[in-house]
Amino acid sequence: MGPPESGSTEVEKARERFERLRSRLNAARIAFARGVPFDDGEVTYERLSGIARETIRANYDLQRLRYGKVRLRLSVSKLLRRGW
Repeated sequence: MGPPESGSTEVEKARERFERLRSRLNAARIAFARGVPFDDGEVTYERLSGIARETIRANYDLQRLRYGKVRLRLSVSKLLRRGW
């Protein structure tokens, strides 16, 4: 059993943020693959990896709130390769 959740509203906000960023990453991956603009601009690999890093940070924040530590490590290459 993990540590008690530190304020369910904090956890819920972190989960919502992570879900938003995950959806944004998926949309950016599709735009990158199809060569179409995303958020009024071209999607470069650097921009796509920046969105992936932001998603990873949000996931780590959520894991820290839920479990007290990061249990599952992610990498940009894994996120971009397998889609989540």
